[in-house]
Amino acid sequence: MLTLNKEYKIGFRAIKTAIAVFFCAVISSFVHHEDLFCSSIAAVICMEQTYTKTVETGINRFIGTIIGGIIGYIALELSLVIPYHELVRIFALPFCIVIVVYICNTINRKGSVSIGCVVLLVILSRLGQDTVSVFLYVVERVINTTIGIIVATIVNRFLFVKKYKEM
Repeated sequence: MLTLNKEYKIGFRAIKTAIAVFFCAVISSFVHHEDLFCSSIAAVICMEQTYTKTVETGINRFIGTIIGGIIGYIALELSLVIPYHELVRIFALPFCIVIVVYICNTINRKGSVSIGCVVLLVILSRLGQDTVSVFLYVVERVINTTIGIIVATIVNRFLFVKKYKEM
């Protein structure tokens, strides 16, 4: 059964997250970019209780985005040489997931695995599209994610600084 926590009060993390999303939207509007969601999602995911945790989450998010983007793009390029059949995609998808997981673990970035796999899946959903537009999408995704990471880090560093014990 669902019960309400009547004593809950909105905390600094929620406020910092909302402010970071606001800045991501402002930046997207300023550069006339219609997709503010990637930077906003990155800001939401990266916002942690402490600045140090935000930096670590941001690094993992960035690395996962890069790895998933590269593996996804390579897989799409290879799909141009291999005749596309649904069976090929069904077997290629888990293979690509294993590659992303392997790379992230090999470079000791277990925190990058989930986002790497998500980015890979998003890119592979574009199978059949022109790879130039997919390449531009990957680059754009990395840039927008980086913007969100930077905004979350700056907001967490300078707004509502609260003394948390760094872990």
